Amino acid sequence: MADDSQQLTETGGRSLTVRSQKMAAALSSYARALTFENRSRRNLYRLAGLAPRVRDKIFAKLLIIAFIFCFALPFSACVLYYTVIASEVYSSEVRFVVRSSAPMLSRDRYSTETVEPKAKIVQDTAIVLNYLDSPAMVRELKKTIDFDHMFGRSEIDYFSRYSTDSSAEQTRKYWENMFSSWVNPKSGIVELEVNAFSPEEVYELMLRVLDLAEARINKLNSGMWDSLLISSRQDVETATDRLADLREKFRLLQNETGIYDVTLAADSIIDVLTKLESGTAEVKSQREALVQSIGPETPQVKQLDREIAAREEQAAKLKAQAAGPDNGSGGNLASTSQVFDQISTEITIAEDRLESAIKELEKVKLVSSLQLVFLDVFTEPTEPDTSKYPNVAFSLFVSLLIFLSLWGAIAGTIIYIRQKMD
Repeated sequence: MADDSQQLTETGGRSLTVRSQKMAAALSSYARALTFENRSRRNLYRLAGLAPRVRDKIFAKLLIIAFIFCFALPFSACVLYYTVIASEVYSSEVRFVVRSSAPMLSRDRYSTETVEPKAKIVQDTAIVLNYLDSPAMVRELKKTIDFDHMFGRSEIDYFSRYSTDSSAEQTRKYWENMFSSWVNPKSGIVELEVNAFSPEEVYELMLRVLDLAEARINKLNSGMWDSLLISSRQDVETATDRLADLREKFRLLQNETGIYDVTLAADSIIDVLTKLESGTAEVKSQREALVQSIGPETPQVKQLDREIAAREEQAAKLKAQAAGPDNGSGGNLASTSQVFDQISTEITIAEDRLESAIKELEKVKLVSSLQLVFLDVFTEPTEPDTSKYPNVAFSLFVSLLIFLSLWGAIAGTIIYIRQKMD
């Protein structure tokens, strides 16, 4: 009985030893195979049933946290904002061109100051576009509308609301987001769009913006016409002084020569000379008759000879006075006529210049009193029926793409780090 028991003990011991040796050999072989097939310690531990559960739980929680904070919460907030909180924004759009009604001034008088119509319109269009995006526009808008109430009342959501204590630069930047403008460089057509938080307000705002832009460009042009008005008045004064000087010179010449009108003086000399020569011819005829009847040496004939000589001498003086040589004693009527004609021509030119200057002055006065530039709106602003913003479907789709991309990037980073740590 004792021998049987001892035999059984030896057999069981050998069996346990054999099994332990076989298990150790199998584990060694399996470990070598795992080492060559998969160098990831985490997979190795999992295959071996010894995975580090704490680290896996940490990374799994990080992935869940990333999903919640990078996708679930932000996207839910976007859904809530765009569907419930966001204020409706209405837009009004117009298209217009800048036109000038100012006539072109004569180029000979203002050639250095005149701007070609096409270039002037391009310049005015650029001024309008720059004025729309300027602090001056915001200041003028605040004078004409209740800017703080229109954009800063409590009914508007926080992210769209204007802060009434904003600085001038912050106000300008806010206004930049409430309008947009674009110009076609070929046609000069300007597209303007303004935004507000009600149809009535956006319509009123568009009208005020157009009025202010038109008033600003006309104010700039009126400054140019004011300078032209001063220049035109100076031209009239200069032409008036010149004409007065020439007329005074003409009056002094009349007093010096004793001739009021050269034409009248010439006609008078011709009449006297004609009568004198006619009388001389009659006297000569009488002398010839007396010579034939009583002889040439009689006292009557000698008297007629003296009368003929006196008449011929007087006729010669009249001819010399009219067109004879200039003997330096005041000149003849021909040379005096040249001086009169020269001064008369200068007076005529001065009168024409004065007349032209007066016409230009009246034209500048008329133009400066008119509206010179118009914003010719060919698509009238209207009150919109539907809001432009928010576009819920599009906004949520964009938000979905953004937050999915963000969560995917962060989750990929976490997974990459976990793999690097294995």
